[in-house]
Amino acid sequence: MTISDITFLGLRSPLPTPAVFSWGSASERNVGLVRVRLDSGVEGWGETSVTFPLWSLEERAATVAALAPMFIGLPLDQQADISTAISAARTRTERLRSLWSPVGISAALGAIEMALWDAYGKSIEKPVWEILGGRQLAVPLYAVGFGGTPAETAAAAASALAEGFSNVKVRVGFGPEVDEELVRTVSKRIGGGLLVDANMGWSRAEASAMIDRFEPYDLGWLEEPLVRDDVAGYAELHERATMPIAAGENCYCEEELTALAGSGSVEVVMPDLARVGGLSAAIAGARAARGADLTYSTHHYASDIGFAAMLALCAVVGEPAPILRDVSPWPLRTELLSQPLQISPRRALPYEGPGLSPAPRMQVVEEYRTL
Repeated sequence: MTISDITFLGLRSPLPTPAVFSWGSASERNVGLVRVRLDSGVEGWGETSVTFPLWSLEERAATVAALAPMFIGLPLDQQADISTAISAARTRTERLRSLWSPVGISAALGAIEMALWDAYGKSIEKPVWEILGGRQLAVPLYAVGFGGTPAETAAAAASALAEGFSNVKVRVGFGPEVDEELVRTVSKRIGGGLLVDANMGWSRAEASAMIDRFEPYDLGWLEEPLVRDDVAGYAELHERATMPIAAGENCYCEEELTALAGSGSVEVVMPDLARVGGLSAAIAGARAARGADLTYSTHHYASDIGFAAMLALCAVVGEPAPILRDVSPWPLRTELLSQPLQISPRRALPYEGPGLSPAPRMQVVEEYRTL
């Protein structure tokens, strides 16, 4: 078999209520898909991270189009062909990554790699996690995506826990008083274990002050208090934090992710395979975390095509900490797949069909497609 075509499909849909982060808000959400076609007629699908900024959808379309010719005509007869093709593309773009955008290139290559694995698994009629020596397991979930006032968020968080989610997570980074009121209100309602995500919204001084403010609330973890590349800052916070520190979703290559796992500055490593360069890079990061006696919690904030790939990662690496399940209202998340994944609040199961995930519903793709 050879690779005959690689196509980017960009989808965009409105949100019923805006999603709010420390860096701003969004009233629409993107889905960036990559389709690989083999000369045998088999198709594979991958997903790239284009949640923000909104114009990243247009950037990623151009990046995938530029990378695609590097893969056309290459063989896909054995699993080693995937790593060979991705490695060659990384080598050819190494200088460009330094000159331009490691984010765009890694996220685009990650989607292509996922699509290649999906096509290969479908061509030999096996789940990718089984090909890679994984085992079926029940993956615990935490819920994120709550909005409204602190009291409304607390009520929604309590309901999510009652439904069976292992934990809940809230976003902060909107000012010390606002952040502490939210954490205090939700923690009072649910007890300890609240997960808190600052989305890289603080300076070192601000993060240090917020650690002190949050100390009484027995947090499950504090996620991304600093920008992703402030390694020294994370080490400083780790020395004085009373709660676990989590980071890694915004690492954009395998080397960066494994270095974080070995840095001694976090307790939870969070590989995002739609950003870090694909399934293999994310697996390497998760294994590095386990090898350093840390835990890992995979990250994916887009559609269930990428979520299925994330579950395959867990099946290969082994027991994770609870992983992210977005519960905010956004129908495209689940409507995109031709058959639903096995997901409940208590756990999610890796896809048992061939490849990484069910194929998308093309009617839905075309309904929301903008590129």
